[in-house]
Amino acid sequence: MPRFSGATGKLTLANVEKECHMGQRVALVADRIGVIDTFSLPIMAATAKRAGHEVILVDYDRSPRDAVSRIQSFEADILAYSVMSPDANTFLEINQHLKKETGAFSIVGGVHPTFFQKYLDKSGIDAICVGEGDAAFPDFLNSFGTDDMYDTTNMHFNLGNGEFKRNGITKLVPDLDSLPFPDKEIVYEQSYFLRNLPIRSFAASRGCPYKCTYCFNHAFNALYEGKGKVMRFKSIPYFIDEIKRITDKYPTKFIKFQDDIFGAKRSWLAEFAEVYPREIGLPFLNYCRPNMVNDEYCKNLKKAGCHAVAIAIEAGNDEIRNKVMLRNMKTEDILSAFETLRRYDIKTYCLNILGLPGETVDTFMETVHINQECKVDYGDASIFQPYPGTDITKYSIEHGFLEEEQQSWGGQFSPSVLNFPISEKSTGPRSRSQPSHEDYNEKLKSRLHTIHKVFPLLVEKPWLERWIGEIEAINNTALGSKLLDMFFRFTYGYMLHRRIYPVRTPLRLTLQAAFTLVFSKNRN
Repeated sequence: MPRFSGATGKLTLANVEKECHMGQRVALVADRIGVIDTFSLPIMAATAKRAGHEVILVDYDRSPRDAVSRIQSFEADILAYSVMSPDANTFLEINQHLKKETGAFSIVGGVHPTFFQKYLDKSGIDAICVGEGDAAFPDFLNSFGTDDMYDTTNMHFNLGNGEFKRNGITKLVPDLDSLPFPDKEIVYEQSYFLRNLPIRSFAASRGCPYKCTYCFNHAFNALYEGKGKVMRFKSIPYFIDEIKRITDKYPTKFIKFQDDIFGAKRSWLAEFAEVYPREIGLPFLNYCRPNMVNDEYCKNLKKAGCHAVAIAIEAGNDEIRNKVMLRNMKTEDILSAFETLRRYDIKTYCLNILGLPGETVDTFMETVHINQECKVDYGDASIFQPYPGTDITKYSIEHGFLEEEQQSWGGQFSPSVLNFPISEKSTGPRSRSQPSHEDYNEKLKSRLHTIHKVFPLLVEKPWLERWIGEIEAINNTALGSKLLDMFFRFTYGYMLHRRIYPVRTPLRLTLQAAFTLVFSKNRN
């Protein structure tokens, strides 16, 4: 079997040429198979298998020792990962351990290496895949062990001794129907929870044309400028077949469509509304933007069987929402969108971000209040994290909220890493009693983290606002913080699922999900 030395891709065995172009053995590595369907690993598995390669999925968190044993028994040539920024450092540690034990070649794809290409410099990383890997990954596998592999488009290679080979990117996949169905079975086979959970996730499209500064899509679109259409849609027959393939095999009562914006192409949505109820007929949730919502859109969603939408306000303050985040949405238009959704009896799962650059305690509460005005069915909030490649991270650095780009990234529910400079807007007229920057920053973050934990309840119970100081005092104690964190995760797990996902989950799965949500660092 081909093996590599150190953290580089230098071949060390003479028989590699004999084995090139034969099927490779690929170990896809997950840090933890959680409670939500994953997309990237099933896509990687499907593209590799179609090209004639063998694939296993390894859940490292379940047992690192078993992970090593499985990879060794499988005689894996390649360790493959899909990495998002919050998990970037975790995967470095995992990969270093697995490479030490197996000697396999490591390749990392996903959002993080795409927009933080310095990841290739990290110890143990042999290659990264930038952008879409549907063509690049099988091309790399097909040429693995030869000099040709170093010319694979979308791939960057660590050659060792400070040398790198960086290739350009190919065009976006124009026809999503040309891709194999994601191999969800490879995940379900290892997860009793996901195999039996009656909620399943699919995506009908790729891409988003909007330029929200906190999302990677604007950077992705810039990366692929001139290389194909950003928005691409699976045909209705293809998409229905993809759904049936899974729902016919696994218990399913509800579907989540994870497209960044579902039904952006109105003719596609109209056709979907005709076919889906007849062929599938399961209630579903989809993501959309307030500016997409009108009578036509809601009529088609309702006709198709939509139960709820996940829809983002993000920030209650107009200036932050439109100038800092580039959402380009007036408050009155947001209110109108939610009113339209209510008229069609479509539930609303509202997404928000707290702790954005330029925020104050007052703007935190503006976000709470607009959720109240919109009468959302469930209001959720995350804490802003400055992820690599995004314009809002650049904005944060340029305006003094962040000293330099992060090398360690938290999840969307991790504490804020920003500094919040004192300004006239944040403190009012200057006075002798004005707090120091350190005191102001500490107090602002204290209130931020408290509001975050009780956000869903503040939205639902406005009278709790007058008790926020007392709640903050509880949160500032070690025990109180842990209790509020557990309470927050309970509200997320119970209130959200009770209101937005109208299905009963077996008791065993409910308890397993609760345990995962309470004791894991991330909610996924």
